[in-house]
Amino acid sequence: MDRLTVAHEYDPTTGFIVARETVALPPILADSPRLDSAVALAGSDRIVLAFATADRCAPCQQYKRDALNDGAVIARLGDARFLPTHIEVDRSPELADAMLGSRGIPMTYALREGKVFAVLRGQRSAAQLLAWLDALARE
Repeated sequence: MDRLTVAHEYDPTTGFIVARETVALPPILADSPRLDSAVALAGSDRIVLAFATADRCAPCQQYKRDALNDGAVIARLGDARFLPTHIEVDRSPELADAMLGSRGIPMTYALREGKVFAVLRGQRSAAQLLAWLDALARE
């Protein structure tokens, strides 16, 4: 997915494509436990899905608009095998470093017993995210 429809601009100082709008997370992510709490709650039975974004990041905002707010994705995130969470890496850099080993954005991490075992890099469509979640559910 490479098309940006969210309001954005190029910042020549940093070289980043900066968002001029912030897309709201769906409640399943906005109301989710913090990453470290999600890992503790998940135990060994559930996969923690950590969506790493930043408000300044235009591709992150596009990912939220296209995939994370998609009805089918939201329904899949409600699967009992998953415990979804969100981390805004600019607000919680130490937590991102400690739990994910990265501040890369947009990124989606799958953790089992607190260890990252799968990563989906970059802005994705709802169909791509659903396919990745389906593969995780089969593991």
